[in-house]
Amino acid sequence: MTRFREASDRLVDADTAVRRAEADRLAAVAGMIDSYPAPTPMVDSPAAERVVSAGAEGAGSIGEFVALEVSALLGLSEPAAWSLVHDVANLRSRHPLLWAAMADLRVEVWQARKVTQAAEDLSAEAARWVDEKLADLWGAVPWPRIRRRLAGLIVRADADLARRKAEIARRDRFVSIRHLGDSTSVLTARMDTAAALTLEASLDMIVDQLILEGAQDPLPVLRAKALEMLATPPLPDATAPNPSPVLPLADVVVHIAAEALDTAATDATNVARVAARGGDVGPVLLDQLAHLLGHHRIRVLPVTDLAGDPGVDAYEIPDRLRRQLIIREDCSVFPFSTSRSRSADLDHTIAYRRATPGSPAPPAQTRISNLGPLARREHRAKTAGIWKLSQPEPGVYQWTNRTGRRWRVTRGRTVRLPDQAPDQARADRPRTGSRRNDRIDLVYSHAVTL
Repeated sequence: MTRFREASDRLVDADTAVRRAEADRLAAVAGMIDSYPAPTPMVDSPAAERVVSAGAEGAGSIGEFVALEVSALLGLSEPAAWSLVHDVANLRSRHPLLWAAMADLRVEVWQARKVTQAAEDLSAEAARWVDEKLADLWGAVPWPRIRRRLAGLIVRADADLARRKAEIARRDRFVSIRHLGDSTSVLTARMDTAAALTLEASLDMIVDQLILEGAQDPLPVLRAKALEMLATPPLPDATAPNPSPVLPLADVVVHIAAEALDTAATDATNVARVAARGGDVGPVLLDQLAHLLGHHRIRVLPVTDLAGDPGVDAYEIPDRLRRQLIIREDCSVFPFSTSRSRSADLDHTIAYRRATPGSPAPPAQTRISNLGPLARREHRAKTAGIWKLSQPEPGVYQWTNRTGRRWRVTRGRTVRLPDQAPDQARADRPRTGSRRNDRIDLVYSHAVTL
């Protein structure tokens, strides 16, 4: 029993250490919110940093680029970093008793964040009322019971808001299909409950028939098969008097490695990547395309050699360069970013210099080795000079923030580099606030569907 007691003590100590570290992390984020430099005014620049709400009502305001600092330091995407900043600001300002309970290690950080997110649409006064009602439960009641209590308190705090949210939920019905890249996909939907019950009954009828025919698969698998049967219509008969409408188009980008072109090779595997309107399906073996795209028309888009570095003498980015860059860089080249390049801006790493009288613009400034996809806020932070970017070689992006911390992004992989001396970081930062912005006037590109 002595060894078991020692093991149990170690478990408690480890849990306490984890809770303390997570609480300290949120306190550190709060410190960044409090000490973040006020945005510097930039005259006539769309890249200027704006002051935005730090969270919900009563949570204060902050410069919008703070999330880029947090995201790079913690290895998070910018949306995840913003979520963390919002939760911390809301937690401190709107749920002070919960903030204190977290500091006392009576509540786990993820639970505290769930509360702030659930109450985000409430007024500051209503959020504090919910905070007071939950105060004596932390550390004494398990989370599932608190979660149920929380849902009821939020409805009581603002019944009109609850009614509006219910109505909005009915209007915001949707179907989302996410392709996993392994020949399966995940379907998520919000729909009218009556229709959902009808769909459920239809699936059950098909499942019952499959079982009568001898199917032995588990029930969840049979229900998936039933849904596939409902979703797979018969192929249209082109000779019919009233043929079915034209089938949807699927774009197919076929990647062929250099070794696959070796006719002497016997183990080459040809793979295609399918891009549908709902998103990337993922890598697919060519012999699976007939099954996968049996109900789609197929358009094949040839792609040039990704190792090339074509360029043009214009600021605008031609489709052929855009397509090559987006295929090479699947996501934004900002540290740890998860923003897809198809919906991102295409940024000139070295700012484009236009021709002036007596000084023609340098040739081929718009080229693959001087471009990189960036999400809009990342792009603006770079253009404003708050983040510095260089591309020492094609496809290698080196970033430096205002404190001298540095990152290298290569093919979607982010690596921390040794920090730059703060004095050097300040010296390298371009001056802002001047009457004339000596960078280029900010022109955003528009992504196109491949």
